[in-house]
Amino acid sequence: MSAAATPHASASAQPSLPATGHATPALPPPAPSTPGLPPPSTFDILPDLHKLLKRLLETSAQPPATTPLPAHPAADGPLEVQHVAIAANDVRLKIQKARRAVMALPHIDRTCEDQEDEIQDLEERIAQLKASLKELGRPPTTDIDDGDQSMKG
Repeated sequence: MSAAATPHASASAQPSLPATGHATPALPPPAPSTPGLPPPSTFDILPDLHKLLKRLLETSAQPPATTPLPAHPAADGPLEVQHVAIAANDVRLKIQKARRAVMALPHIDRTCEDQEDEIQDLEERIAQLKASLKELGRPPTTDIDDGDQSMKG
């Protein structure tokens, strides 16, 4: 009963929007409601610690100086043992800042048991959704009498 599509359809018969399908881009993800993660440099203390230890080792490799050293050694020069606490203060402050950043993360107070329970619930939900999708993908069965009658002639 339906006729074949005409190749020269009027402009009003043309679709105004392209058809949607698997190639249609998805909506952008919603903005996160939780604050973002701190930058990785917040937790990167190894270079500072390495520099501190290297300065300390350079001091032990050098012969003792005959002239008195200044009260505050250079930032990159050899480090005397009595100045280690002062030089390590930057590393200590960076560690404290990293601790505060971790404690500010959401759900940091949750226990492993809480997280395992949530994972179990989510895995069960995934299994239910997969079963629903599998059921939707199954072709309809024709042997079930659904009450519909068809005309036979």
